[in-house]
Amino acid sequence: MILVLWVCQLVWLVWLLREEIGELPQRLWSHSWGQAVRQEDPFYLWLSQLDQVLPPEATYLFLDHYEAGKEIEARYHLFPRRHLLVWPQSPPSLLFHLLRHEKASYLLLRDPKPGLGPGLKAALDIEAVEPLPVPGPGLAFRVHPDRIAGGFYD
Repeated sequence: MILVLWVCQLVWLVWLLREEIGELPQRLWSHSWGQAVRQEDPFYLWLSQLDQVLPPEATYLFLDHYEAGKEIEARYHLFPRRHLLVWPQSPPSLLFHLLRHEKASYLLLRDPKPGLGPGLKAALDIEAVEPLPVPGPGLAFRVHPDRIAGGFYD
């Protein structure tokens, strides 16, 4: 009975993996079984494109919710670049302070769906950030800190 259940389980597994079964021996031979999962993740593809665009000595400001955990993945894939994390709904004063005093040269927004925060809207209004043509689930901007002038008060 146990042997019959085991054979049924193997048949069911082969049925589930019927589309990938042809490339399975090749993946096992080349040890590339983890690449397929990453190549399907749009966030990973976006980070790999950003890795080509951002210079290694750059500092980037990452706008993300702390509980999402994606900033840890971004920090890992974009290492050795300096990483600053800020809440997406940050006020303009905080965002401008960090962009200017921390010398951030790039600004990355992981999820633009809820809408742009007030800080990013203000930075776009004064043209302190310029969108980069990097397709993906997030938005990337080049920062022009010389266009940010004055004190930063709410």
